[in-house]
Amino acid sequence: MLWSERLNFSLDLENRVPRGPLRDTRAVTLLEVLVALAILSSILLPIFMFLIEYLKGSSELGDSHQVMNLLEEKMEIALTKPFQGFAMGKYEDKAIIYDGREILDLRPNLVGALEVHFSLKVDAASLDFSAIKDAKSGKLERASIDDAMKKLTLRAVWGKKKEHFSDLVAFKGDL
Repeated sequence: MLWSERLNFSLDLENRVPRGPLRDTRAVTLLEVLVALAILSSILLPIFMFLIEYLKGSSELGDSHQVMNLLEEKMEIALTKPFQGFAMGKYEDKAIIYDGREILDLRPNLVGALEVHFSLKVDAASLDFSAIKDAKSGKLERASIDDAMKKLTLRAVWGKKKEHFSDLVAFKGDL
């Protein structure tokens, strides 16, 4: 038995048209396949690149959002602690101890796969008043209090390839 008989297929050599069950089918040329692939790749490639960048950006945005939440939480804790607990200077990657108790934890935290480092800078902030009126002359006097305010700058630093940072600033008063 010949292979053409097994497939119930024969070829008309004069007209080059197949006879049998395959006569209604049309073959696709290599050129048609290449044109279709070029069209598909020109449409699908930008879409896939957009999706990849979107997911990558979404992940980085999620990390930034978590770091900002940590910063806000640490600043809220710092603002509830005693004014005298924060001496002037800079604290990095350690717990701040006052009166034998830990008042603020600045040790590194993990956010996803990233390690986030914290620092706190405490500066004196003078407080100026210019609305004090002299009873005799009626002139406004200017007064200044140098020890009543502290500027707390809390910074978070994270990132593997590129270093990112975010600062949160608050003023703490002892009035």
